[in-house]
Amino acid sequence: MKETISALVVIGLILGAIVFAADIYGRYVCSNYELLTGKETKWVSFDVCYVKAAEGWQRYDEYKFRSVASEGLKSK
Repeated sequence: MKETISALVVIGLILGAIVFAADIYGRYVCSNYELLTGKETKWVSFDVCYVKAAEGWQRYDEYKFRSVASEGLKSK
């Protein structure tokens, strides 16, 4: 029984560390995007990065796809 509890605690700690590391990496990517583009960003822990646009705060992934699509239309 002790071994089972110990194994579950170790597994829980490993999963917690993975989730925490993923959150730190997401925060880094968000702040790096702000440094590269100059656009204001904010990170919501365990959610996503948001970019401040003219319309308000937009999710980073939606903003990225929208800006790529609009740049593609301008270049033609």
